[in-house]
Amino acid sequence: MRLRHLHIPSLTPYPYPSLIQDRLVTSHLTHLQAPTKALPPPPSLLTFQTHPTYTTGRRDHARLTPSQLSHLHASGRASHYPSLRGGQTTFHGPGQLTAYLILNLRTHNLTVRSYVQFLEDSVIETCRRYGIKGYRTENPGVWTEEGKKLASVGVHLRRHVSSFGVGVNVSTDLGWFERIVMCGLVGKKATSFEAEGVKGAEIEDVGRVLAEVVAGGLSGVGGVREVREEEVTNDMAVDGNDIQ
Repeated sequence: MRLRHLHIPSLTPYPYPSLIQDRLVTSHLTHLQAPTKALPPPPSLLTFQTHPTYTTGRRDHARLTPSQLSHLHASGRASHYPSLRGGQTTFHGPGQLTAYLILNLRTHNLTVRSYVQFLEDSVIETCRRYGIKGYRTENPGVWTEEGKKLASVGVHLRRHVSSFGVGVNVSTDLGWFERIVMCGLVGKKATSFEAEGVKGAEIEDVGRVLAEVVAGGLSGVGGVREVREEEVTNDMAVDGNDIQ
């Protein structure tokens, strides 16, 4: 079994990769509901960068006031979408590698706790390959020694099938994070590869490194298979109005 890695190469509206993620999750759930002699779907890593977007986790969305939502829209410069993942409000946008990992935890001998740690450790190893020291702390995500947040983590599970994942700041405009309180921790700041001294790292290249690290750490997985969008979108109904 190999990890399927699908990278969307250009800036994309947030709903588009969300639709692809939903399709990949559905393929796992369908197999669980009606097992056949066919092999189960392989794990998939979906990597991309979006136009400026704020997403809210389950805990935050219902609590946001109209004025707070207006603040997130930044006078029309950013979009906002609720999501099923855990965690609070976070930012996705140009210069950030967003990576969604879709797999069945049981297939890879993972618990919920070990899965979240696996995501964090995979980002830490990816950072190490670029010469950056990242750390896990008592707070979710990946942090630098100076206490700045380099990557966010948020997941959703349904029948042990994962969705969502990590957002790794590569060359992100960190000013976008000033509109939110990261992890609900007042005073915490964001950082990026670029702010940590790594200049010129390409999103697609960082995505490939992360895919290699993820595949190397998953039980039962032997390598990465790069796939094109068409392999998962050809028979996926996409309404143009859904991805504006």
